[in-house]
Amino acid sequence: MKERLSLQWKLTLMTALLIIVSCLSLSYFISKSTILYMDEIEDSVITIFPKELFSEDSSGDIELYLDTTANLSDKVKNTQVEFLGKSLLITSIITLISSALIYFIVGYALCPLQKLGRQIEDIQAKNMQQPIDLKSGSIEIIRLTDAFNGMLKRLNDAFSAQRQFSANAAHELRTPLAVMQTKVEVFEKNKNPVNDDYQEVISMVRTQTDRLSHVIDILLEMTELQSAKRSDHISLAELTEEVICDLVAVGDKKGVRITQKPGDAQITGSDTLIYRAIYNLIENAIKYNHQGGEVLVEIKENDEYARVIVSDTGAGIDKNDWEQIFEPFFRVDKSRSRAMGGAGLGLALVREIARQHGGDVYILQSSSQGTQIELSFLLGLHCKDICARCMSGETQHGQNHIYGR
Repeated sequence: MKERLSLQWKLTLMTALLIIVSCLSLSYFISKSTILYMDEIEDSVITIFPKELFSEDSSGDIELYLDTTANLSDKVKNTQVEFLGKSLLITSIITLISSALIYFIVGYALCPLQKLGRQIEDIQAKNMQQPIDLKSGSIEIIRLTDAFNGMLKRLNDAFSAQRQFSANAAHELRTPLAVMQTKVEVFEKNKNPVNDDYQEVISMVRTQTDRLSHVIDILLEMTELQSAKRSDHISLAELTEEVICDLVAVGDKKGVRITQKPGDAQITGSDTLIYRAIYNLIENAIKYNHQGGEVLVEIKENDEYARVIVSDTGAGIDKNDWEQIFEPFFRVDKSRSRAMGGAGLGLALVREIARQHGGDVYILQSSSQGTQIELSFLLGLHCKDICARCMSGETQHGQNHIYGR
């Protein structure tokens, strides 16, 4: 690969070129002006001392003829050539000295940038939480450093979340495998297994493989969010009605009544993903509801956002867990969630889908009387309309958007 010039050399060469062009242009016009004035002086001298003044007809004992015009013309031309040569020589010397000074001045000005580059080279995945401390009087370097530190923080948060997610995913996938392995080992030690033993092992394997498949399906859905097309025109009322029809049997099994209030909002997005988000919210409200409880779904909209509000009559969620329940693999009641077949990814998937559509999901209120969760989507969404900060996971910023702050 061809070696490229450093920024210091580039700036020096560009500035030197500018100086050379400027000095040569200045010298050229000054020389032309000087030559012009010298010609005018020559003409004036000839006018003052005409040739006839020293001719044969002049009075006096001594006849003297002096060709003043010829001597003066030669002198003027020699002076012009000498002046032009000295001008070019002085211009060249000044240009060389200026270029050398520019090289060192530019180098001094770029010192903070070079220091920033060295610090960036020293950054590794393990020390991303350490921001770059660079003191410089240049506002551009300060802004660049602040922007890089901000990016570094976002990357560090993303890596931390990825490590946590990978660890939780590994745990969720390893637990069913460990249960099956233990059960199979116990079964192998049984010298005289009966039909009930076989049925028990088969039932356990089926349960654990179903759990594995459920976790893997949700993980695949989460990885495919970025590539999903978001160009469908969606009526949230119709889509919610479809979700409720699909969940009526689940609600009837637990004696939970699902009601949808009148109201609608039109958005642009992925029909499949938004269906999944609303489905997960309502299904969650049914799962963690009281026997004979109720789930109420309401659709509203303001100037920017369409809002799906899901209310239940469950036991409520502790306020300290309001934000954490949308994190992957988080469970308020782990044993209860496992018994219901939950993987702790349903609400995390809802949040990711909401953010892919310019919105967010959060708890409006929760008590022993029940919980109210709001899911929002940006109205008239196009990919270019999604706020980068909302997409990066800044929850508070997303909420500020939703409330119009």
